[in-house]
Amino acid sequence: MELRALCVALCAATVGLVGLVGCGGDSGTSESSGSPGGAGSGGGQEGGPIGQGGGTFGEGSSSNVGSGSANGGTGSGGANGTGCQHVDVVFALDNSSSMDEEKGSMRDVVFPAFAEALLNVDGILDFRAAVLDACPLPANFHTRGAAGECSFQSGKAWMESASTDITAEFQCAADLYAEDVQCTGNNDDEQPVSAVAAALEPPFSTAENAGFLRDDALLVVVVITDEDEQPVPSQRPQQLHDRLVAVKGDAKNVVFLGIGGRRECEGAYGSAERADNLQRLVDIFAGDGRGFFWDLCEGHLEDGLTNALAAIEEACGEFVPVVN
Repeated sequence: MELRALCVALCAATVGLVGLVGCGGDSGTSESSGSPGGAGSGGGQEGGPIGQGGGTFGEGSSSNVGSGSANGGTGSGGANGTGCQHVDVVFALDNSSSMDEEKGSMRDVVFPAFAEALLNVDGILDFRAAVLDACPLPANFHTRGAAGECSFQSGKAWMESASTDITAEFQCAADLYAEDVQCTGNNDDEQPVSAVAAALEPPFSTAENAGFLRDDALLVVVVITDEDEQPVPSQRPQQLHDRLVAVKGDAKNVVFLGIGGRRECEGAYGSAERADNLQRLVDIFAGDGRGFFWDLCEGHLEDGLTNALAAIEEACGEFVPVVN
């Protein structure tokens, strides 16, 4: 499917729920896809595009994506790749009370539209999706929400796109259950990237989350916080990048979307702090055209995932399974 058609499809799914979503026009968030300065960003200033030479997503849109990207791969195999037909998606959501608006938008608007649009990407046959909070202790995927068990049709610790009720399953899991969290709440529960990395590494990858990652699937990581990534013990953004890449064997096999505050603000979803570490991490992934930052201060989370679809399509076109 052409990328413009993808944008139209996604907007059609969200129209009536969220206003001012740009399709071929100015969404009001054109300064949000990109991270200021940082290694590999090429932006060099607030609101600049991530990467260099990236085309625009959607005719008339000013949101640049990728790093030197062709921005419109077919998903049928790149010059040195075999293409991918499967996508593994992990969502990590900050569970602080100040995140209620963001989690509500992700549950009720963003994920349903994203799920539909993802299967419309040329070449993708299926996806699976898992949900985490922002505490890596424990880093097991959520199979229940605050109201009780989610009873995924997959019978696994994750959702499958073949489910006939995947939207309700995601809404259940994204209403985060936190009774088993072992973090103290003293900022050690503000590390969604660390939680994803831990979930995909032993012991969790060989126990509770065993079988989630597929060798022939692109890994897509979506993290959202209104504070910043604060790893405990401390880790640099490069170390977090390397942990995520290690589980897939190649940086081009991972697409990373970080959603946080570009600055301290009172934004569309309430207050947000400046997410410096998260932006730096995005910059590193952007060096391979695989990193995107979306500004909570601007709102419109659905636009952030719309832009990420361009990278997913291109990444699938360049995907090469790595045998560990």
